[in-house]
Amino acid sequence: MQNINIPRVGQIVEGTVIKVEENTLYIDLNAMTEGKIHLDNYAKPSPNTFVGLISVGDPLKARIQKITDEPAQILLSRLPILEEEAFVQLEAAAKNNTILKSKVKKVEDKGLLLSIDIFEAFLPYSHLDYDLAKNKDQLRGKSLEVQLLEVSKRGRFHKIIASRKQIFEKARQDAYEARVKAREEELATIKTGDILKGQIEKIEDYAATVKFNHVAGLLRISQVSHYRIDKLVDVLTLGQEVEVKVIKKEGNRLDLSMKALIPTPYEVYSKQHHKGETVEGQVVQKLPFGIIVELARDVRGLLHQSEYSWNPNDNYDAFVKIGDTIKVGILSIDIKKEKIPLSRRVLLDNPWKGVTVKRGDIIKVPITSIERNMVIVNVQGADGIIKQDELSVNRISKIDEAFAVGDEVEAIVLNADHQTWTMELSIRRMKEKELRADFEKFMEQEQVDDSGTKLGELFEDKLKKK
Repeated sequence: MQNINIPRVGQIVEGTVIKVEENTLYIDLNAMTEGKIHLDNYAKPSPNTFVGLISVGDPLKARIQKITDEPAQILLSRLPILEEEAFVQLEAAAKNNTILKSKVKKVEDKGLLLSIDIFEAFLPYSHLDYDLAKNKDQLRGKSLEVQLLEVSKRGRFHKIIASRKQIFEKARQDAYEARVKAREEELATIKTGDILKGQIEKIEDYAATVKFNHVAGLLRISQVSHYRIDKLVDVLTLGQEVEVKVIKKEGNRLDLSMKALIPTPYEVYSKQHHKGETVEGQVVQKLPFGIIVELARDVRGLLHQSEYSWNPNDNYDAFVKIGDTIKVGILSIDIKKEKIPLSRRVLLDNPWKGVTVKRGDIIKVPITSIERNMVIVNVQGADGIIKQDELSVNRISKIDEAFAVGDEVEAIVLNADHQTWTMELSIRRMKEKELRADFEKFMEQEQVDDSGTKLGELFEDKLKKK
């Protein structure tokens, strides 16, 4: 005869399923009556039906929750066993630092209340990612991966403390290492002279940071434009796409330039103007050796003092002031050195270009002006002077009484310097030269004129002439 078990509340029993209903299982426990287990005591969450889930003959282990006489029944539950098994698994997970999946049930003041399997766990904000903690109110219902710091129980109460600290620190470290690797790989492909496209990531007073895929470079304010910039924020915006040239690569540092890809003001000017062209510019500076003329924005040329005028004695810079607009000719344009020599004299007629007379020539010239101690004459288009003591062999006290503008006089050239634009002539020395020539001619005859004319009488008329 088979022994009959006498069940007790709280006892763990094992039996065989003998009947399956939609909401109830009947278990043979070899006792005075069969055991029953309902859906809500089978699992959490409870299944919708036992039909199709459990079959007759399946073994089942459960805990006796209640025993009644009228009607005679033994009520069973699997929940305590499942809870114990789950708790043991959590203890192992805590010991092995296993990563578990959880769901946020509630957002509290000091942390999150999580659901892990059938248990509740607490996750302090100090062990939560900064970004998640910042947006904690949006976490309810979200899934989080966690590790367990503490799993313990006292009687029926369980204490489970969760953490994401190692998870997010490892994720942060992994992300950092991935960024470093990606940066090194990208940096290895970049070399000086490369032209890249990137986005403005940061703007400071004197430089901007340009971000490429994983690498960033420095764009200094002096490398943004060929023109002066006071504030970078006036010409650049965050997120703006820019094209830059790598002008220097030193270790992990990249120096970038936008202006290296833009024509310089001198290059632009050279395309619009050419050698020999007459242009206007503004006087911006006076130097001991010339004048600086601004021809366009940030384009300046030098008008050297030798190019003021054909007259080397012309002190042109004394007649112009800063801010004056003047006309000049372009002698050349050196784009590389950014130099544009200018000339004013090429725009003027050179009165000496047709002067061919030389020292000793005797020429006839018109008087163009009478000064206090000289007369000005026109010699092949250039000015020449005859000083007062060179006007006659006789002393002249008042020049305007002996000569008038328009008179044509004959004189000998004393000097004609094309470099200094100076020319002096003399009537007196021409007359003296003529007298010497006549005297020498007379002496060569070696005889006295038959007429008895004396030597003084012979030259008297010539000495009286101007």
